[in-house]
Amino acid sequence: MLSKLYKMIFPASTTEQPNYNLVKGEDCIIDPSSIITTADKGEVILNGNNYIGRNVELGTTGKIEIGTNTSIQDRCIILGDVEIGKFCTFAPNVYISSGKHYYDHKPHLYIKDQDELVANDKTLAQAHSKKVTIGDDCWLGINSVIVAGLTIGRGCVIGANSVVTKDLEPFSVVGGAPAKLIKKRLAFEAKNSLKFDNENDLPNFYNGFFIDQKSLNENRSLDGIVASGNFTFYLKPGKKIVIMLKKIVSNTVTIVYNGKETKIENNDLVTLTFDSDANAYQHFLVKEATEKNTKYLVIKSVEVVN
Repeated sequence: MLSKLYKMIFPASTTEQPNYNLVKGEDCIIDPSSIITTADKGEVILNGNNYIGRNVELGTTGKIEIGTNTSIQDRCIILGDVEIGKFCTFAPNVYISSGKHYYDHKPHLYIKDQDELVANDKTLAQAHSKKVTIGDDCWLGINSVIVAGLTIGRGCVIGANSVVTKDLEPFSVVGGAPAKLIKKRLAFEAKNSLKFDNENDLPNFYNGFFIDQKSLNENRSLDGIVASGNFTFYLKPGKKIVIMLKKIVSNTVTIVYNGKETKIENNDLVTLTFDSDANAYQHFLVKEATEKNTKYLVIKSVEVVN
């Protein structure tokens, strides 16, 4: 369970008055030299089993969220609105910011003066922060930089000293300044069907599933892939999606897809059919879900029907 803490993480000798908002899951390690700061309604969320290394800086007036089992090594700086998936590895000195400085807003003025003008203009200030999203299982090399507004797909590898200026497709391996595609980590293609016991289908259980090796071993007896309350498949577009699943919580579960709700009352294996949209990334959620790390469902198979 997540618990709210309101205290500064400055060097251990500090006597500063607590004044920021941290939501910290279980088994998190935060080095005392790291600095976490929030302002206004800002919030930093560590979802659990995170490591925050020496002299790391996390600062926001919005939200920084770091997924379970993600480690942030020494001297990384993460600022603004940033969402980082689970099982990511950050080498030292990674820099991510959802904002920027302004040199061309009124170019005849000092950059610091232009920054202040933007900050004091309600319309411009609202558009200042462009969220950065990093998917699960990404590895960011030492001294890499991610600029504002980008989405880094699941499973990407970013080489040392890289500057990423464009969105990255899932499982891309990139390097350079600006970063360019070197190769694909694996052949990532939309599929017509997914089965829990086909290892090659695991990448297409794209988001919200417990598919690390430890979880797969622990849940083997359930005969399926365990899903959280918000999950995404990567499938070929079709007319219908057919899912075999069962719930593993005691209460009723309501699955929401494209705004339509389907209730599951008992814990038997059921087959559900949904009218599909035209997207490859198919998003489902459990209406009752309150925690990202709670296990709600077991998925046995998924199939697209035309």
